[in-house]
Amino acid sequence: MINTVYSVVAWTFLIIFFVTTAFWVVEVLVVGQARKRPAEHDLSDIQVRVMTIDAQEVVQQTVNSLPAKLSDVRVIAEHDIDIDGATVHVVPESFTCEATRKARAAEWARRHVPTDQTFVLYLDEDTIVPSLPRFPDADIVQLMERPVRTGSWLCYFAEIFRMGFQIEQRVFPRFRYPLYAWGGGFAVKTVVEQEVTWDVPTVTEDTNFIWRAFADPDREMAVLPVKLLNQAPPSVGELIRQRRRWISGASLDSHLLPRQYQLLSLLRNAAWGLVALSPLLLIPLVTPVSIVFLPSLYEVAIGVQIVGMFAWGFIGYWYYAERFRVLVGLFVSLPVVAVLHAAGALWAILRPTKTFRVTQKVPPTQLTDDVAEEIVSDNRESDDHQEGDDEEKPRAVKSR
Repeated sequence: MINTVYSVVAWTFLIIFFVTTAFWVVEVLVVGQARKRPAEHDLSDIQVRVMTIDAQEVVQQTVNSLPAKLSDVRVIAEHDIDIDGATVHVVPESFTCEATRKARAAEWARRHVPTDQTFVLYLDEDTIVPSLPRFPDADIVQLMERPVRTGSWLCYFAEIFRMGFQIEQRVFPRFRYPLYAWGGGFAVKTVVEQEVTWDVPTVTEDTNFIWRAFADPDREMAVLPVKLLNQAPPSVGELIRQRRRWISGASLDSHLLPRQYQLLSLLRNAAWGLVALSPLLLIPLVTPVSIVFLPSLYEVAIGVQIVGMFAWGFIGYWYYAERFRVLVGLFVSLPVVAVLHAAGALWAILRPTKTFRVTQKVPPTQLTDDVAEEIVSDNRESDDHQEGDDEEKPRAVKSR
């Protein structure tokens, strides 16, 4: 009886893994990334809004990294902060709407921060922008990301692993509904933002926004293969809580999708969470294989999933263009990393959260990633050259 129950559970896990893996392979290798759209909008057509509570030092580094042609830079903050090179807007405590936390701040900005620009580009407080191309004429533009290490190597490896899977974002413009909107930056046409608004309760405001936006079949999306740098969670605890929020938000908002997309979202979220329990699938490999149905096929299926896991790790390593020793460390720790990466998703499946919790950020001087350190250093040198030039780096203006 026990063997029968285990066989049913194990094969159910494997079938879910196989279906989601097969979907990923088909979308990336068969469907393929969307045709590149012509660049039609200069950076002068973009208003930047950096979202924060009060992380002054972190936000200042983000503003310092922005290209000079981004002349309209706004910081949307919950408390007074001083930022050079940007206009600071403080969300009044008295402001109320349906949205909460970050979405509430975005909704206040939509209503009260003026703009004549074609696009509004939303950046998290910790996003470093090494470069930014011109924008295509799409309703929503998703920029990709390259999380940098802030402390924990396990968290950094988890982000590399995630980036291997997340290259699928380049295919999303071919879908009727993009599957999510996680990444380095999220730009939306001003007219679309005014129509869709942020005024709904959610803990994943960007994904919720695109799902509501694409209820209009005429809306179009573009993905720019530019890698904006943001911070990997500094600890395993922060990593798990972040993933829990992502999956909770996607699950709670899945009613916005058509049924076939709801089913796809359910399967993918289940597969992500069940990875945390995947070591249990190896039990037949350390005990008689005959305890499961179709033992030979079971071994092959397990092997395919292991190969897939390391393939995503390698694709992430290629995406990062990291050092070889990082690949070695990633491969050695990947079974543990995959489980930690999925722990928050499993937690969300068992107990979803409706609470938005900001992932802890560190000051830029504490970044331990070589690429980020190099960019921060370059920005400091640039600031040194510009000392005394008040027109180049204007003092922040506060607005309420």
